Amino acid sequence: MKLNLPNVTNARDLGGMITKYGTVKPNKLLRSGVLNRLEQSDIDCLSKRGLQRVIDLRTETEIANAPDVPMDGVEHINISIVRAVTFGISFEALDGPTLAARLQSGWDRMAQKGENYHDHMETIYRRYVYDDHCRAGYGRFLKEMANKPVNGATLWHCTMGKDRCGTCALLLEYCLGADKQTMYDDFIESNVQTRENTNSLLNKVKPYVSPDKMDVVEEMLIVQPYYLDAYFDEIAKRYQNLDGFVKACGVTQEEIEKLRKNYLE
Repeated sequence: MKLNLPNVTNARDLGGMITKYGTVKPNKLLRSGVLNRLEQSDIDCLSKRGLQRVIDLRTETEIANAPDVPMDGVEHINISIVRAVTFGISFEALDGPTLAARLQSGWDRMAQKGENYHDHMETIYRRYVYDDHCRAGYGRFLKEMANKPVNGATLWHCTMGKDRCGTCALLLEYCLGADKQTMYDDFIESNVQTRENTNSLLNKVKPYVSPDKMDVVEEMLIVQPYYLDAYFDEIAKRYQNLDGFVKACGVTQEEIEKLRKNYLE
């Protein structure tokens, strides 16, 4: 369910999602993009939802450049999923020329490696699986949700709420008993929820990027099913299945049961 937060992209409540173990409780599990532009109306909406905890999945550099707006009575936790700012999933509040230059630098690095953007994003999603730091981040996120439930809502976010936020949501949904189609559908929903923000960024860089690159820029701002295809393929190669991957993230069966108890009805 979309949240009425005009200054936050990709904000939604997982409440109502049906799994084989029950239905996700409303006003418990919220996901979104960055919270650096909150206004009082946004804060009031989150307060009505009972927000008590925010988990910021970004790097320290991203947080320093665009810190969340603090909210009274809301605990803020940082669990960085990736080691450093990453081309393709990290976008900052830059002006058009600076953002275009940043994009060109990223394209140049991809060209030096002989990669296209498709290859680059597959590599990122495979790295989410095999990188120790990423797995530790996923484990911390799931353990926080299992072992430290709050009475109200928890919101987790990255920058646009689609990659790091999306894979954390996927793992949580899996633990709660969602099937693969439900996980894919929730992941791809980011393209609908971020459309306005995507158009804004495209307009910002259009004067400074060659027309042949605009399709690539748009692809960078959305998610594709092949991202998850690569993610699941890497999990199958290394851990057989999602059960094995969640275990490799350090999450126990007891903690999975706690997640179901905490967030399903």
